[in-house]
Amino acid sequence: MNVLSGSIKKDKSVIWAFLVILLYSAINIVVLSRHEPWEDEAQAWLIARDLNIISIFKQMGYEGSPALWHMLLVPLAKSGLPYISESILHLVIAVAAVTVFILYAPFSKVTKVLFIFSYYMAYEYSIIARNYNLTILLLFLIAALYAKRFQSPVKYSFLIFLLFNTNVHSFFIAFSLTLLFAWELHRNKILAGLSRIAVFIMLTGGLLSSLQLLSPPDNMNYGIFGDDVYLHGVHYMAPFVAMANAFFPWHTLFIAPGMYIYAVVISFFIFCIVISTIVRKPPALFIFSVSFAGLFYIFVFKYVGFVRHHGFILILLIFSLWISRYYSNSEKEFLNRSFKINLSGISVVVINAFLALSLLCSLRFQYMDYRYKFSGAEEMADFIKKNQLDAQIIIAHRSRKTCALLPYLPEKKFWYAGIEDYGTFITWNVKYLAGTRVSSSQVIRRAGRAFPDKSKILLLLTSPLDFPESDGFRLLYKVDEVFGYSKEKFYLYKSIS
Repeated sequence: MNVLSGSIKKDKSVIWAFLVILLYSAINIVVLSRHEPWEDEAQAWLIARDLNIISIFKQMGYEGSPALWHMLLVPLAKSGLPYISESILHLVIAVAAVTVFILYAPFSKVTKVLFIFSYYMAYEYSIIARNYNLTILLLFLIAALYAKRFQSPVKYSFLIFLLFNTNVHSFFIAFSLTLLFAWELHRNKILAGLSRIAVFIMLTGGLLSSLQLLSPPDNMNYGIFGDDVYLHGVHYMAPFVAMANAFFPWHTLFIAPGMYIYAVVISFFIFCIVISTIVRKPPALFIFSVSFAGLFYIFVFKYVGFVRHHGFILILLIFSLWISRYYSNSEKEFLNRSFKINLSGISVVVINAFLALSLLCSLRFQYMDYRYKFSGAEEMADFIKKNQLDAQIIIAHRSRKTCALLPYLPEKKFWYAGIEDYGTFITWNVKYLAGTRVSSSQVIRRAGRAFPDKSKILLLLTSPLDFPESDGFRLLYKVDEVFGYSKEKFYLYKSIS
């Protein structure tokens, strides 16, 4: 009877997991069908499409990110598949991460549902195609394998090898996992050949990632190494702002400007409460501390980041709580005396509360992406193609936003006024940085010098001309009702003459 009861419970659990994953997939497919990719999504696709393998790895020094995501895009982009295939691949990875989480994470059903339908998992890391959801999938696979890492060291090390090469933020998480694994091998006197090979694989992944992140001399540098030309000074408040975004994403949309400090303070207390549940698990605390120190370094000294980067704090907390279940409490008496209250129970309530709020935020953005344009790039590119304007020379400014059109225009290159040269993807160097300061009037002068016959050129701008007729142009088309990150609005002008 007990066996039969256990079997029924297991069957119900499998059905529940299947239905939740199916619902998650269906919602994201509907939203994705109406999502217009923006500049960051276009950048990775254009690099994968237009560069050979060696050149892609060389380009990563400017990207400030290892090339794993670009390598996954290479077969799609180079085989001529449509641009939407990038987003489909990204969603497949998100669904895979959610599947691992639902099936293996040691959390309640309530927490699991709230987490996967919260802002980060149901929008930021599923709809916006970047390399960040690779980190999530790999971390969840690592957590699911964690109890058997010494029995399957090569498999475990391969996941960490890949984690090193997803993005610069993941580098420090992979580094902490490598250090802990090597220490545990030493402490437990596990000296078998496969274990040594596993450590070698991890270190190789770290070395490969580091080589890609070496900063070229003219780099703006978003990576680990080199001086930062783009952002000056340090930003000591950045980690606290990141916490606020991690627990209350896009809180700036819902809270009056003068109240932001309350979101920061509340998020800090949430952070402390969740951390208190792993204090008695030194290995899990070590993983979190080293990884968070790496994020702290990036946010303060290298790149403040945006909500998509700050979500890593939440993911890191979830991962640390997950693997902490595989360790027993510390036997140090002062720790045992300090935590006699049920911090784990309090932590669960707090986590569920802020995830519920995040779920509401997710619904808002899913609706907005379905109802409105995230970027005007697709609509403007469609206008250019339908009117057979892609054969003309297109002077584009600013390049960072206008490159978002090029995945829809195969074989087309824009003449970027900022760098006074043809191109597709952006190289984040000092030449590009100088070009961002070019005004609209300077764009017109530069275009006139390079192309004296104005009848053969079009101007593609991200802000409208104040007096286009006096500059010798008329507006052909505009897309200026968008809501996405960088408000990618576009204005297309043709010469009057």
